[in-house]
Amino acid sequence: MECVALAPASSHFLGTGDYTRFCDYRFLHPARLGVLPVNATKRWDKDANKACRDCEECDYETLPHVINHCKGGGKFRPRQLRHNAIVGRIKKALLPRCELLAENQVVGSDGLKPDLVFRKGRDIFIIDVACPFENRPSALEDARKEKCDKYASLLPFYSSRGYNPVIIPIIVGALGSWDPKNDSFLSKHMSKSYLHKFRHLCVSETPVKWSRDIYVQHITGKKQYEENGQDFEEQQPQGPQTYFEYINSQV
Repeated sequence: MECVALAPASSHFLGTGDYTRFCDYRFLHPARLGVLPVNATKRWDKDANKACRDCEECDYETLPHVINHCKGGGKFRPRQLRHNAIVGRIKKALLPRCELLAENQVVGSDGLKPDLVFRKGRDIFIIDVACPFENRPSALEDARKEKCDKYASLLPFYSSRGYNPVIIPIIVGALGSWDPKNDSFLSKHMSKSYLHKFRHLCVSETPVKWSRDIYVQHITGKKQYEENGQDFEEQQPQGPQTYFEYINSQV
């Protein structure tokens, strides 16, 4: 919750529900409070198997593992689509004002592939998106530093060609925490009203939506989305009336 408190956009939907599905709303609050049912949190059963049910690499099935790290059950693809959804929104917002030079393409001699490279005059913007699990504000800071360190070699690559390059990490937590440091760049290239809406969309329609579907797919084994235009096919529970009854019935 420390990360949620960093920016009002992280909880914009509490009063209005804007851009947020009901199933996401039911998922998000227990997820942020750390009370979603996963194997590692069965404190009432000391003999319970706490290992991940989908992969053999993790001895403790925690929520960060499920939505960000588990390699089982085909969850790499929805995590990739979660990331790409944010990239797509940034690209759409900047195209009217900047020239797109590269999108997920090798740049420089080190084989680096930033998500987006834009040019505006003599300025080069090297943009890369990350969706870390926001257990503490330091997780957002670490993700930002990691991106800056990773693409540092591209600065002299563009500087030697007469440009003014800058690395722009865009950090949005897997549970919808908006990093306010994103605003220092975005506010220069978007109107105030559009940036306000952009934050809300990046919180609700990207990480929150995808993280919920990754979690439910992990617990139930049922794919929660279709890649046709990245639309979603909602899986309606048959019988149980509450979300937690549905989840527990599948365990």
